[in-house]
Amino acid sequence: MEGDADRVRLLNQRFYDALSSQNLLRMEQIWSHSTYVRCVHPGWKMLSGWDSIRDSWRNIFTNAICLTVEPLTAQVEVHGAIAVVTCHERISSFTLEGSTVSKAQSTNIFEKSNGRWQLILHHSSPVADPASAKE
Repeated sequence: MEGDADRVRLLNQRFYDALSSQNLLRMEQIWSHSTYVRCVHPGWKMLSGWDSIRDSWRNIFTNAICLTVEPLTAQVEVHGAIAVVTCHERISSFTLEGSTVSKAQSTNIFEKSNGRWQLILHHSSPVADPASAKE
């Protein structure tokens, strides 16, 4: 399954590239558009279904002048048609209200359907003490 692990690792990086480039079209290509997909942004309630998740990304991309999210120490595990990626995130954001740097812990779950991996869950939780998050 090393080939699948490599593909998932690359797709996970593409997710963060789409996030950091604030590119909704790329984000749409990475996510499954199923009704059962879920997303939890740091400090947010859980979003269900692709339409609400897409709207959240659109709002995030509209509000941030500059956004960079780097995945740190990504670990990939493949279990058949499901892959789990865990990592820490370094989040840098610049908005009209100012700039912030924070860290979060993230779990991204990918599903393989018809030979294609797609994101079905992104759950990112803020780290209470950013200095305690390992890179």
